[in-house]
Amino acid sequence: MLPTPPFALFDDNQDDAGDLLLSDLRHTLQCTRADDIDSTFAAIEAAQAAGHWVALAAAYELGYLLEPRLVPLLPAKHDAPLLTAWVFARGQRRSAAQTADDIAATLAPLCEHQRLAGVMDLAPTLDAGRYRAAVERIRALIHAGDCYQANYTFALTGRCYGAPLALYERLRRAQPVRYGAYIADGRHHLLSRSPELFIQRCGRRLICRPMKGTAPRTSDPQALVASAKNRAENVMIVDLIRNDLGRLAPAGGVRVESLCDIEPYPSVWQMTSTVSAEPVSAGLSEIFRALFPCGSVTGAPRIRAMEIIRELETQPRGIYCGALGWLAPNGDFRFNVPIRTLTIAPHGRVHLGIGSGIVADSDPEDEWRECLLKSSFVHRAPPGFALIETLRCQPADANPYPLLERHLARLARSAHALGFACDLPALRAALLREADGRSGTLRVRLQLEADGRCSIGATPLDDLPDNLSVTLSPHRLRADDPLLRHKTTARSLYDRDLTQAMAAGHFDLLYFNERGQLCEGARSSVFVELDGQLWTPPLACGLLDGVWRRKMLDEGRARERVLTLAELRAASALYLGNALRGLLRVQLS
Repeated sequence: MLPTPPFALFDDNQDDAGDLLLSDLRHTLQCTRADDIDSTFAAIEAAQAAGHWVALAAAYELGYLLEPRLVPLLPAKHDAPLLTAWVFARGQRRSAAQTADDIAATLAPLCEHQRLAGVMDLAPTLDAGRYRAAVERIRALIHAGDCYQANYTFALTGRCYGAPLALYERLRRAQPVRYGAYIADGRHHLLSRSPELFIQRCGRRLICRPMKGTAPRTSDPQALVASAKNRAENVMIVDLIRNDLGRLAPAGGVRVESLCDIEPYPSVWQMTSTVSAEPVSAGLSEIFRALFPCGSVTGAPRIRAMEIIRELETQPRGIYCGALGWLAPNGDFRFNVPIRTLTIAPHGRVHLGIGSGIVADSDPEDEWRECLLKSSFVHRAPPGFALIETLRCQPADANPYPLLERHLARLARSAHALGFACDLPALRAALLREADGRSGTLRVRLQLEADGRCSIGATPLDDLPDNLSVTLSPHRLRADDPLLRHKTTARSLYDRDLTQAMAAGHFDLLYFNERGQLCEGARSSVFVELDGQLWTPPLACGLLDGVWRRKMLDEGRARERVLTLAELRAASALYLGNALRGLLRVQLS
């Protein structure tokens, strides 16, 4: 198993012995002011010299303080540290198989909703129109001679469901990279699936591998090789990094080892080049002042490009486009460029930066599409569950599905939130075909997979006995579990409990959350009558917005209210409701 946080994992999917696990935290170093930069770097090097391993995360905004001309650009209020270094006593080299086994063992004891992790409601913080205007402004500055290229970025925000480590494991399987990282400090989580090396030190040799140039994986890679635009972008950044490394190495010590290589990734082709310098005797502070931020995420010339970026971007980049990596006791280090990197704050808030390099002939629409393509890695791995809708079908009626539009609207909302493909016209047509030629009253189940595939099945809807009872589940839900808001196949707890309740003669069982608030049944929404008014729990308690529940609220037949066990027992009447059965009066057992 992995250790209890804080720890740092650096994994290389392309080298079976290239993983590194840092644990046993001794102390944490942080830099928030320009006056602290040199002392912080010196403290990091002192920790290395004392035999410690260090995990380092540098925000892009640290670069403002490494160049006197840029110091005034640092935002007056910046919430996060500009540099954080976690000093660990223990560093373990390990294989990819060991890492996979340890992650699996750590996740195994978790409940289903913690193991099934992902990002929901992921959306850009600016729209295509604002993006287009910014790109046009950069192009105008390029034509005016201000710069040759500027890397324009924006953020996507969303919410993590499940355990962050489970999300990292899912991304790790779907996005094999050489420079992956997972850092858990007890409050925040950094999940990086970066394919780009910022800088690596091996003895007195420095290696940079800038990445510039992207094409969809569905395209011919030779088209990327032949792209004058992408090659020009790449060569421009290589020249910038050669000049930067030239400040650290003697004359003749900088070499371009390879130029415009093409690397395959699940959703894109990427163009990279490799530049090295030796011998280099400079310390960490001098190296960062020469090279940070990486030219591939600023543009050229770097200082003017960073000024343009500060003018146009609406929020700090944070760790995105900064540096993330490790430092060894022998003085070696390796940092990635934290692209394809998620920051998860307390309460599951997710931040993902995305961007592209803008040059004179950049097309704003193409750049926008490229950015969205780069973010697609978040939803690329199968989520491990499907969306479901269970509908009442009366084939003989002119409208065989009385609540069809409500079901489809909820399904579309969930699909959008969870990144599922969803073709509503096709689903509607498939449901109508299922009803065609059938008789009786049916229970129809639609299951939608993440890639848009669906399956539909129908069974007769049996009659219920006159007297229905409901019992209480011994298990508590979590009000902050986002998956409870969506009807999915991730319901092993509900299915197991419901089987036991039905075997005992009950129609359903009711769940409370960790705060003792009533939530829902395993297959129905709950309505409690108090003083002649029907009340149902609000979604904030942790429950599904059932189709029948929403209908009752929209029609004014019920209202929302937090409900306790005492109020449940004091109710003058208790009802359960779902789209199959409507409203059913039940007795609490």
